[in-house]
Amino acid sequence: MKNNMKYLAIFTLSLVLLMPQNAKAQNENLGPLLSVTELVIKPGHEMQFREGIKAWMACYSENNGDWTWRLWQRQQGEGTVFVLASEMANWAEMDKSDESGASCQDLGRTLINPHIEKATNHITRLQPGISKNALLTEDVIRVSFYSLNNANGHKMMEVVKEVEAIRKQANLEPNGYWYQWQTADPGSPSYHHVMPYKDFAAMDIMLEGVWQTVEKQAGKAKKDELQAAFRSSLDLSWNYIYKLDKEISRLNK
Repeated sequence: MKNNMKYLAIFTLSLVLLMPQNAKAQNENLGPLLSVTELVIKPGHEMQFREGIKAWMACYSENNGDWTWRLWQRQQGEGTVFVLASEMANWAEMDKSDESGASCQDLGRTLINPHIEKATNHITRLQPGISKNALLTEDVIRVSFYSLNNANGHKMMEVVKEVEAIRKQANLEPNGYWYQWQTADPGSPSYHHVMPYKDFAAMDIMLEGVWQTVEKQAGKAKKDELQAAFRSSLDLSWNYIYKLDKEISRLNK
């Protein structure tokens, strides 16, 4: 994403949730940034919204735009919600302009904005080392959100890192992508985890759970200790399932 403000003008949003284009960090310690925009669509306006996105995409491509994104539709919860996710290598990308997008801004104002009830944008950062190295190619994701409490919130990532170290001893790689929120509303989470699936049928496949692996590798006492520490760090947690809408995503330039 070139500049959040340009998309605010185009879509009434700065568009950008969930998936890493690569797991390469800005440096060895920092993962890439991901801008995540949640779009609440007005009741009965989903078709018009999607057609508006298609029209804007066609204009953007005709103007040789190079921005890429994924649009995911939430499968549960209240109303019709899309999440638009796009990666930024660093914060400096927000200083750049995009003339291709500016050329299509009238389409955004007339064909997209009228169908959006609410748009909320935040920036998150991939956490390398505890996340998958592979590119995200799946069409379905389960996203778990974690809001930490003040007393024990610091314990959460300590537990996650220790759990992944134990799983590595069992020759298991991270099964998803962890993100830390860089900006937040009062009700925003502190972290979220993206678990990818090829399709919905893949969710029926029963795999060994994380805590089962920890108990097998480190014993029940250690599992109970880590599990208790993890739970004590949370103020609230919740999750949703999202499906990639390929028709209104732009995966390649």
